[in-house]
Amino acid sequence: MGDYYGYLILGIFAVIFIGISFIVSKRFPAEGVDDFVAAGRGIPSALIAASVMVSWVWTTTLMGSAEAGMTFGISGGLNYAWGNAVPFFVLIPLVLHLRKKMPKATTFTEFVEQRYGRTASKIFFFFGVAVILYVLVEQSVGIGIVFNSMFGIPYEIGAAVPILIVTVYIAKAGLRGSIFNDVIQFFIISVILLVTVPVLLKTLGMENIYNGLVDVVTNPDNPYHNEGALSLGSAAGFRYGLTAVVVAMGQVLLDQGYYSKAIATASSKSLLKAYIIGTVVAWVPIPMICGGIFGGATLSLGTDIGLTSEAAPYIMKLIYGGGLGAVMFVLMVFMAGMTTGGGCLSGLQALFTADFYKKYVNKTATEKQQMSFGRKITFAAGILVIVIALLLKGKSLLMLDIFSGILFAAPTSSLIAGVYFKKTTAPVAITSIFCGLGAGLAAFFLIPNDDINWFVGNILALTVPIVIVLIGSAISKGQFDFDKLAKYEPDHVVK
Repeated sequence: MGDYYGYLILGIFAVIFIGISFIVSKRFPAEGVDDFVAAGRGIPSALIAASVMVSWVWTTTLMGSAEAGMTFGISGGLNYAWGNAVPFFVLIPLVLHLRKKMPKATTFTEFVEQRYGRTASKIFFFFGVAVILYVLVEQSVGIGIVFNSMFGIPYEIGAAVPILIVTVYIAKAGLRGSIFNDVIQFFIISVILLVTVPVLLKTLGMENIYNGLVDVVTNPDNPYHNEGALSLGSAAGFRYGLTAVVVAMGQVLLDQGYYSKAIATASSKSLLKAYIIGTVVAWVPIPMICGGIFGGATLSLGTDIGLTSEAAPYIMKLIYGGGLGAVMFVLMVFMAGMTTGGGCLSGLQALFTADFYKKYVNKTATEKQQMSFGRKITFAAGILVIVIALLLKGKSLLMLDIFSGILFAAPTSSLIAGVYFKKTTAPVAITSIFCGLGAGLAAFFLIPNDDINWFVGNILALTVPIVIVLIGSAISKGQFDFDKLAKYEPDHVVK
């Protein structure tokens, strides 16, 4: 297939998405900061459920889970699924609690400042921005790999253009534009998966896939020899599942995009319904399918494909060649990256618009000036992401994801404790963050065994802060008054 089709896809969807953003911004003009970053706080649960599902369908969900299937066998997709779903069962009660205790909050960093003070708020703001930039970079890398692998389009173009598209439409339409686009992409991703998987299984044959996996298990000369490839209880796979919990914990709890969608939901009942449907019902089957089908099928062939992140595009290109199926797969990955990128950028936009500009840049700013600054930051973030993604050409998506867990898991314990415990103080919270980060990085770089250092690093990054928070809170004399959160008034009008 020539690169003509790839450029056509980029061009068509650039027109569609940017066009939608202009229509949305004209049909629903932002009347102020809260309307811009929280979509009027009246979005129905069905739209939020679709948006949450596709926002969590990363390029990594499709390609990283397939890579996990190649690395760990049939347990890879299963462990990817449950490991990445667990943090939502932490997030859901947390955001419900915050909505009740602090009804006028727009960002999670506003809560941190009221709970722990300005210094802790700055630290969490840094981590919140870093998580968003990381997730955006990973989407850019994944899309770049697929366009290069499937169409021969230069990686640089495939990685850069989608980020430019999503940057323009989020800058223009804000969170509401992101949610509308998510709903469209939800149907496209769902239809493509339903069509693609049966065709793949029919073409390769279940028996052939199984026999290939048996060879992986029993043949030491197989390039992917793995004795646990056919075991759902694989120890290595389970370690990866635990690591996935740690990795996703930071990515979920520190991503303002999920808080923005929670705040935008019309009611707490709608929020609970939307997040349960969006994650458990709609999202969990996707990595299980991609890990088991794409990853397992590629593994069963015993062919050395080089970069394991290319397992999913490799198997699709093998099955469909230059046909329509290859185009559908590229569309699916493209949509996944765009929706996740849109959710992240809308979260970053909220952080800078609602909780940064007036506080640190212009204390007398109008809401119009705040929104203008948020749009400019959105563009700046998009350009930065493109530069970083170009520098990461050829890197494994799975390993990038695993390493991110060490960086972003450390702050989660003090955030959770701040929501529920009266006695957790700012010094305890800050100490736990840096000790967890230091312990995780030390394990990763100092343990010489590459098969275990990533696991130990992630576990320490999560558990060390938990221990410090529990001990510190137990001996603390602090008694935070949660009632004051109900009286919080932000720097912008909240209807």
